[in-house]
Amino acid sequence: MVKFSVTGTRRSLIGLAIGAAMFAAPATASAITIDGDLSDWGVTVADNNASNFSSPLTTIGQTAYFVEDQDDTAGNGGFLCPNYGGQNYDAEFLGVALDNTTLYISIVTGQRPDNGSTYYSPGDIRLNIGGTEYGVEVGGGIGGGAGGAITEGAAGTTYTVNSSGYTTGLATTDASQTADSVWSGATWINDPIAPATPVQMQINGSSSLVGTADYIYTRNSVTSQHAIIEMALDVSNLLDEDGETNIGIHWSPSYGNDVVTALLTVTHETQVPEPGSALVWLAGFAGLAAVRRHRRKARA
Repeated sequence: MVKFSVTGTRRSLIGLAIGAAMFAAPATASAITIDGDLSDWGVTVADNNASNFSSPLTTIGQTAYFVEDQDDTAGNGGFLCPNYGGQNYDAEFLGVALDNTTLYISIVTGQRPDNGSTYYSPGDIRLNIGGTEYGVEVGGGIGGGAGGAITEGAAGTTYTVNSSGYTTGLATTDASQTADSVWSGATWINDPIAPATPVQMQINGSSSLVGTADYIYTRNSVTSQHAIIEMALDVSNLLDEDGETNIGIHWSPSYGNDVVTALLTVTHETQVPEPGSALVWLAGFAGLAAVRRHRRKARA
């Protein structure tokens, strides 16, 4: 049995707001179904600012969450922090739950998986587990048009982005870099606005496939203003031998329009959690957001 020292951030507050708690992971987190419906997280996703991310369930092993919701009706010029893009690129919610060695992640965003060729494109999920960085391919595809959700095994996408953040081209990834695949040793493409941060994953000759996730990335099937990324990943082979580690999660569109990030610290039941390392990790992202906030750049 392990317990969790948890930190999360709400960038809607001034500065860095951090809350910590310690509790045993309940055995019911497996009740989460990877289907793009977040009602089993206790989260309401609805149009026209009717979403409710404020009280995720604790009975599913909810260990950390991050909320930054903007106006669902904001146009492409709407400011998100650290950059512009409106609802189409708004990262609104990140939820994290851990049941034994299964890591659950949910992201609510206005970023459709297939609107990258219109203006901006989705980035990949970055994980830091015990100091080792991993990437999860989210998929994507060409912009516009109808289509079903992206699920495990779908082709991955790498986007070419110009200095203004607009997507100018796209390519299908290596056949093994499917949506749902988790890699170590990958190369990361930074977003184009300084200070640059890693947003798109590319595997190389030194990369290793460490696992695959149960995965879904919806289009507009839940609401017309939101897409949802939901995944479950067995992290038993990624944790330290003694079961103690920090797990950090980061996601952003490839332009860095908006960012969601959270961290949880796994410790033995008999040990007192030390949130200091989590504060440092999250402060880095908070500092980044603060710097970029000063150079708000509107879309031309």
